[in-house]
Amino acid sequence: GSVAFHDGRLWWAGRDKIDASISDGFDAFDPEFEGDAGPISRSIGSGPVDTINWLLSLQRLILGGQGSEFSVRSSSLDEPLTPTNFNLKPASTQGSAAVAGVKVDQNGVFVQRGGARIFELAFGQSGVDYEASQLSALAPEIGSPGITKILVQRQPDTRMHFIRSDGTVVLLVLDQLEEVVALMEID
Repeated sequence: GSVAFHDGRLWWAGRDKIDASISDGFDAFDPEFEGDAGPISRSIGSGPVDTINWLLSLQRLILGGQGSEFSVRSSSLDEPLTPTNFNLKPASTQGSAAVAGVKVDQNGVFVQRGGARIFELAFGQSGVDYEASQLSALAPEIGSPGITKILVQRQPDTRMHFIRSDGTVVLLVLDQLEEVVALMEID
């Protein structure tokens, strides 16, 4: 499973379910508590069982499932998530590997379900919801035989270290402003 803090709640996810604490009561999940501050408990309910591999607290809560990545949102922009105002919308159908995604500013980075390709979730040009784009498109095989962990370094520039199952590290240098995406293997 996975855990995250988002919008004043503690979120737990595992298998195809997600649970959130009572608002500002991080250890309280009492189902008898009623009202908008009450706990949230949901199932993904999208086709076959879709195990949740990770959670990221971005501008919205993002769930990384085996078959899709989901954006959790209320019915209107900037409204808080409540037991009665909770919607799951697919942000991508890439599917994610069982490798924790990472937050980089307002975006999320994750390993695709095959375990070797690197994707980024960012607000699309429409500004309505998150969309996925492949960061490893210029060298899609660079993550083979499989990525097991992601680490982020912010200084002197943004660098992401992807540890592969064979012990090699893939370094990704990312600069959105300069439109730089560089990948290299480090033995």
